[in-house]
Amino acid sequence: MEKQTEETVVDLMQLMLDEEWVREAVRIEEEAGCDIGAGFELGANLGEFLQNPSGFADFFELRSVIISEFIKLLASWNLGAGMEAAVDCGRQLLLQRLLAPSPEVQERLLAMYSQELAAQPRISENERSELRFLLRSILTESDWEAIATAAASAIREQVMIRQQVVV
Repeated sequence: MEKQTEETVVDLMQLMLDEEWVREAVRIEEEAGCDIGAGFELGANLGEFLQNPSGFADFFELRSVIISEFIKLLASWNLGAGMEAAVDCGRQLLLQRLLAPSPEVQERLLAMYSQELAAQPRISENERSELRFLLRSILTESDWEAIATAAASAIREQVMIRQQVVV
């Protein structure tokens, strides 16, 4: 059960640094007319939080590795003019999904990070395969559809701009 407490701390701290999430939380509280809280309460557990600053840093590093691998995956698909839009859309969706991944995904990410990614500056092919599998687990089918739509829209925009320039 203690492991869940550490995971909750990491998620809460990430949320508190996400300006968009904070705005949404304030909006929801204003609609509800009261303070809404869940999970790790820093007031009562501040000492416990201060004893685990590495969990906070580990989450940022893990998130960075996941996003980097996501970008490499999209680059391998040769999306051309749609690449930047696909990355932007996918990054937003990934960050959103990583705020509350399923327990299974959390467990795999934490195990992967603590065992392999933390000890090595480079990612092996096995780790890359595992990360890509997790990416496909983290993002939903509708997320992938949104990424594809963003890429297609960017390509369409490029075609429309270029056809006007052609003489």
